[in-house]
Amino acid sequence: MKKVIEYLRQKIRAKRLNVFLLFLLLAFLISMLSKLSNPITHTLQFKLVPTQLPTRVLLTEKELPALEVTITTSGFNMLKFAFQKFKLNINFSKLQKDDKVYYWNESAHRLELNQIFNSKTIIENVRPANLTFAYATQFAKRVPVVINVQPQFTVGYDLKTPLRSVPDSITIVGPEENLKTIDEVSTEPMLLNAVKTNIDVVLDLAISESPSFLKFSTTTAHIFGEVDKFTEGTVSVPVELVNLPEGLVVSIFPKEIHVVYYTSLSTYDAITADDFRIECDFNTLDFSSNFMIPKLVSYPKTVKTAELQLHRLEYIITQKK
Repeated sequence: MKKVIEYLRQKIRAKRLNVFLLFLLLAFLISMLSKLSNPITHTLQFKLVPTQLPTRVLLTEKELPALEVTITTSGFNMLKFAFQKFKLNINFSKLQKDDKVYYWNESAHRLELNQIFNSKTIIENVRPANLTFAYATQFAKRVPVVINVQPQFTVGYDLKTPLRSVPDSITIVGPEENLKTIDEVSTEPMLLNAVKTNIDVVLDLAISESPSFLKFSTTTAHIFGEVDKFTEGTVSVPVELVNLPEGLVVSIFPKEIHVVYYTSLSTYDAITADDFRIECDFNTLDFSSNFMIPKLVSYPKTVKTAELQLHRLEYIITQKK
């Protein structure tokens, strides 16, 4: 009998506790509903988005400032706004400007802000009330790409033709004042070791320090270079005398000079003495010396370097008979 009475007491206590908790929850809900029904003032942040910006106009600021809008509305409305990301389009075709900045003020554009909210929302304040947007007129400039690659070749190998870049030039768009100081754009530096095969690499352009508002037609360059095995060759080339006055005979010794050249194995067999030209110009003759100075004036494009083995010639001048 005692156990039954104790069981009933516990049931009554639990029921009372549940009723208390229920009333506590209802009181909390009623309080929350009452607060949400009351007006609440809160400040929202708006991200500014430029629209209708003329094609050749460039905003020079890294990013547009945020706009703080303070509103008063019911708690229910504020709950909806709390989960939104607000943006305000700035129509630049409707803004006043001078030769440096555009001007925006909240009084002239209050209607645009009102349209974002419902009729139960009051805009209390907008900060800042006035904004300026610095701008510059865009220009385009074409500049060459400079290849900053240093290949270190395995012994006996070299470039068959100079390194080339694709593209070999790029277009930069930005304010004229900035473009005036840019005459070229180089690739990021690269050192290649023990090279004996063709070079084929893609490099970033060295533009990381450039102002963010400059636009580049590309930010990378493809670098190519044909590599071949090289060897030295020697040919004996006749010396030509040029600009000789009439009535004089000039005899030189020797009449031929050895030329040492450096070329690829694939083109070595095609090279002959006829591909080289050595001249002695009478107009440059220094009569105080007993020598004439020969010059190598041309050699094949397939030859990387060429050098005369003799750098002065003896001569004798006589009158024609």
